[in-house]
Amino acid sequence: MNKPAVSVIVAVYNAEKTLDRLLESLKAQTMQDFEVLLIDDGSTDSSGAICDGIAESDPRFRVFHKSNKGIGATRQFGIEHASGYYTIHADSDDWVEPDYLELLYEKAVSSGTDIVLCDILMDEGWKVVYLKQEPESYDEQGFLDDFLRRLQKGPCNKLIRREAYMNNGISYMKGLNIGEDYLFNLQLLLKGVSVSYVPKALYHCDTVAFPVSASRGTSLKKLEQWDMFVSSLYNTLPDKYKDIADDKNLDVVFLAIQSKVLSKSEFMDRYGSLRKVRWKNYYNKAFSIKLIIWTSLHVSYRLSMVLSDIKKTVRHIRTNKTT
Repeated sequence: MNKPAVSVIVAVYNAEKTLDRLLESLKAQTMQDFEVLLIDDGSTDSSGAICDGIAESDPRFRVFHKSNKGIGATRQFGIEHASGYYTIHADSDDWVEPDYLELLYEKAVSSGTDIVLCDILMDEGWKVVYLKQEPESYDEQGFLDDFLRRLQKGPCNKLIRREAYMNNGISYMKGLNIGEDYLFNLQLLLKGVSVSYVPKALYHCDTVAFPVSASRGTSLKKLEQWDMFVSSLYNTLPDKYKDIADDKNLDVVFLAIQSKVLSKSEFMDRYGSLRKVRWKNYYNKAFSIKLIIWTSLHVSYRLSMVLSDIKKTVRHIRTNKTT
């Protein structure tokens, strides 16, 4: 059996409301030489049956059912079972343009590059935001800087030559389900891969079906995932970019305050050392957020939670006034 040109990897978990839309957009591709790997990560709704149904009618779709392990392990499972020369991921709550695969693949072949990017349309319900992903530089160092400071970290607008990560031993970090794509792509870029770009929005990201805020969560388990991600990011980043990990650490501090899942002693054990972090380049411009974080580290953890509650109340009042 001949290898397909492209393997599309779809991690599926309880996506019965949106999955058909994605599958139909993949079936409608103008390019024919591809396979779709549908990895059912222990869904408890009808997602598994939907995957089985399309696989029965279209041999390009392959289905795998496994126990729930999270998004990182599911993406890695797909990579290990893919057979295409290039791979790309698509999320089950999003959808793609008909020429999504054709334009990305044609650019990869004509340019001979390891990664091809395209633009993204972000559907926020009341508006659609165009996210231009054109690199400001295509040399190794310039693109790395652009990726870290500006570009989207996810995999769904990036067609990647399979050999680029297989030959370099790059895989998704075991047990990590927050920031997993960021770390995977960062490891790849640190190997000096080549990059090209298609100037068109080929991927639709639906933030209404699965809001970004939902992925952050407030549980202790998710907070530990954030800590794991930031620690791994700090260990992976070159020295000149350590401030990026510092910024992420400050973000996690804010999440910890909002979650209220840590005692004062637990909070200080985890984040007390961040008193030394320099704030000069912290990207979050909201004074209230900065005040809450600074108060938690330098004045009073309990006071910072009070300020956080006030911020939530004010936001709730403003939201109600506009509805």
